[in-house]
Amino acid sequence: MSVSSKGKRKITVCNKIYLWKVALDDESGYYALNIVSDDKYLIISCPLQTKTSYVISKGRVFQTKDTTGIWKRYLLPFNVPDTITPKFVEQLIVWSTHDIDSIQINRNEVPV
Repeated sequence: MSVSSKGKRKITVCNKIYLWKVALDDESGYYALNIVSDDKYLIISCPLQTKTSYVISKGRVFQTKDTTGIWKRYLLPFNVPDTITPKFVEQLIVWSTHDIDSIQINRNEVPV
């Protein structure tokens, strides 16, 4: 079953389709960039305008490794821009699917 594309933008990276949108996170009160692959294997959120740039992995795969689907946070090796562009979305997807240099952090280690 594919993901609903209503209200989301589509991007193709390495011949794979992803959907993305920026939305307010009800729990934190911050806006976040949300990305999901069409097959739902990669699901990530990137909180915006935080002191530390990080992503939350929510899917079944992250950086070429299978995951349990339990939310895990990873530091980004690059900054999140003030304006989210397709180029940044592509950069984040490539890092999340191909690189292997992620540094996991705990929720209480993330300064907001």
